[in-house]
Amino acid sequence: MYGIIRSGMSTAMHEIAVVSNNIANSGSTGFKKSDVSFNDIYGSATPDTVSRTQAGFGSAIAGTRRNDGQGAIVDRPGALNLAIIGSGMFAVSPPGPDAAASDAIFYTRSGELGIDKDGFLKTGDGAFVLGSAPGSAAGASLVPMQIPFADGDASLTGLEITSGGMISATYGSSITDKGTLALATFSNQGGLKNVGSSRFSETTYSGEPTFGVAGQSGYGTLQAGALEGSNVDITQEMTVMIRAQQQFSGSARVLQANSDMVEKLTR
Repeated sequence: MYGIIRSGMSTAMHEIAVVSNNIANSGSTGFKKSDVSFNDIYGSATPDTVSRTQAGFGSAIAGTRRNDGQGAIVDRPGALNLAIIGSGMFAVSPPGPDAAASDAIFYTRSGELGIDKDGFLKTGDGAFVLGSAPGSAAGASLVPMQIPFADGDASLTGLEITSGGMISATYGSSITDKGTLALATFSNQGGLKNVGSSRFSETTYSGEPTFGVAGQSGYGTLQAGALEGSNVDITQEMTVMIRAQQQFSGSARVLQANSDMVEKLTR
């Protein structure tokens, strides 16, 4: 009996923790919520057992899976605010003094970008945004995107990133191609490992990335002047949390009742 009650309380606590994390990150750019699934635990059930007569032994967590559904597109003025509409993730290298030369690549849907003092395109926490140099095939050789503030005697006066990810910089009256942002897709995106800051890393479960550019078949498009919000539905998450809290409270009451019964029987 205690094992059944304990399993109910444990699964409820796990679901509450997952939902709490979803709600806490509902305002984070590009955040993807997680969903929990459960299994019933049966004892000596056989193919000939009638389902209604099977004795249950509680519940177990079947798994916690990230939901990669599209988040809401929110207007955010600025050429360096980019939302991915459809499939794909930005490729970035980790922040740090040697990040530009690092072989490590992470992936993110967060398109809130900026330019540092050296002209490198970076995420909000300092990771270098990767892409293809002008004239290179997408994914052939990923390099940090750099947009210098000056070209000869001319200063940077304008910047545009197209729906296909091509970066055009204006210096005086001259427009210069500065490369194209890379997008990555995976055969099993749910298998990516969450490394924090809305970034993910490749795993054996996700498969290797396939690189391309926005607008190609199998890849989404980019919308400048906008950001992808989280895909968390607060109303739905609150409903799930209330259900999990009721499950926990019910299991706690059963535990108390069982304890009282055992105490009376052993007096």
